[in-house]
Amino acid sequence: MALKAGRVSDFGNSLAAAMELAMQEEWQAVKGVALPGQGSEDRRLLFVAFARGLFVYLKAHEDELITRLTLHEEGGLGSDETRLVVQLELNL
Repeated sequence: MALKAGRVSDFGNSLAAAMELAMQEEWQAVKGVALPGQGSEDRRLLFVAFARGLFVYLKAHEDELITRLTLHEEGGLGSDETRLVVQLELNL
């Protein structure tokens, strides 16, 4: 399954949907009441914009995300092997 920023028209199982759920949970925890339904469309639009902006930013800087990768042999036998990552491509 690929990572998905989300769109207002395709919201399910996306980063934007996870942001909305986190907002609902934090609102309940802090305020002690459920997040009001009023403004939900505007919040979704905002979460989609944040998620899409984050994906665009990460894609533009993908070669800066992981610069080194260390491989560990299963069971802890042998020595670790560290390799430089010269190119990383995000398929978003």
